[in-house]
Amino acid sequence: MKKTILYTLGVVALAMVSISASAQKVVEGQVEVRDLSVINHYGDVKIDMNVDISQLTVGGDETIVLTPVLAKEDNTLELPAIEIMGRRAWLYWWRNGEKSVTESPLYVDREATRAERKAGEKQVLAYKTVVAYEPWMSGATIYIKEGSCGCCRTPLALGNTPLEQVLRDKYEPNYLLAFVEPNPEPVKVREESHTAYINFWVDRYVILENYRNNKVELASILNSIDRVHQDEDLTITSITIEGWASPEATQAHNKVLSQNRANSLADYVSQKCGVERSRIEAIGCGEDWVGLRKLVDATPGLLYRDKVYALIDDPRLTLDEKDYRLSQLKPSDIYTRLMNEMYPKLRRNDYRIVYSVRNFNLEEARAILDKTPYKLSIDEMYQVAGCYERGSKEYQHVMDVAAKTYPHEVAAAVNAAVARLNAGDCEGALKALKPTDQNDANVQLTMGYAHAVCGNYDEAREFWQKAAAQGLPEAQHNLNELAKSLE
Repeated sequence: MKKTILYTLGVVALAMVSISASAQKVVEGQVEVRDLSVINHYGDVKIDMNVDISQLTVGGDETIVLTPVLAKEDNTLELPAIEIMGRRAWLYWWRNGEKSVTESPLYVDREATRAERKAGEKQVLAYKTVVAYEPWMSGATIYIKEGSCGCCRTPLALGNTPLEQVLRDKYEPNYLLAFVEPNPEPVKVREESHTAYINFWVDRYVILENYRNNKVELASILNSIDRVHQDEDLTITSITIEGWASPEATQAHNKVLSQNRANSLADYVSQKCGVERSRIEAIGCGEDWVGLRKLVDATPGLLYRDKVYALIDDPRLTLDEKDYRLSQLKPSDIYTRLMNEMYPKLRRNDYRIVYSVRNFNLEEARAILDKTPYKLSIDEMYQVAGCYERGSKEYQHVMDVAAKTYPHEVAAAVNAAVARLNAGDCEGALKALKPTDQNDANVQLTMGYAHAVCGNYDEAREFWQKAAAQGLPEAQHNLNELAKSLE
């Protein structure tokens, strides 16, 4: 049974609550500031506003300069200015490039928002800027510093107008994540499956090493078994050989034939590899109609494929009747193609090697982690990870190896994802979780956290709701924290 160790992680990159101020008048009521928004987002302060200059009177050579300022006690930060130019001032700037009033040292390093005041027209300027957040800005207000410049190019201060926008502290949600303890594995059991195509004479089951491609197929079988049998870390506990037949002849005949051929291969393997015959199970599976249907799926050019499907899937027919009716399909090319292209692929032997793996001490586990990771249990891998600082490159590597070796194990996937999240890699975390059970509550808990870090709050809420529905209290806690952070 999996155990979970819960701990908290604060999401640093959540948006601050935005306050939109009501419209306010500046420049003696001639300019209206609307939709002011100040947001702390991912460590940056974003200031947006709409500035309506439709009622502003500007002389032909004049430039009105409006400079938003963040201020708190002795700290101030001037933001990029807004320049509203009269006709001749605009033409001068347009013809001379960046030679505007905000080229003066008072406005250095700040790209202004510039516009020509077109008399009699409705004009609304969209102002946007971003600055790095600093701790003193918590509780800061914003005001507009008003200035004017005429043909002498000397700025003239007109006054300040507070906008009463307060930059508030953001709520730091305290989300919970789970490090999932892997299930104990006192005896490590592994298995691997292969398929071989041994050729036999018609209706015979004696193995002929030099018949057709048998030499290659038999060598592949022996090599895969010897690789396990000769490894001192591994002990074969069983080998299962399944014999399959194609549908020619009767079902009863093919059942016996597949059993005899499986027995022959089991005897051959025992003799050649030195594995006790009692550890090798031979099963005659008979005709492989499921395999035939898959081969038909993979052959879209087969004539009258719908008729072939209908016969294969008809539950009222015996297997012998199905094969007979397939042989009677017109044109005869249909059955000829089945016989020549598909039936030979059904005559095969599937074999599975089951073996146990000895346990390893820490140094041994470190030595084989990258060479033969399948020999290690997840717990043994985590012991290796414990040799490194949490969050280090080496630690992350071990967690990734565990997830890659056991992609369907919840513990491996979740813990690799948590390590990725600690490193700020939410996309990598989602990738690590993808192969495992998406219905597991701890997977959903972690998926929700990864989406929250990515800023996908709807997705985060959806995964946490699923986990909470399974009774995971940490998911409900995260839902409550998410709601607070978004208020």
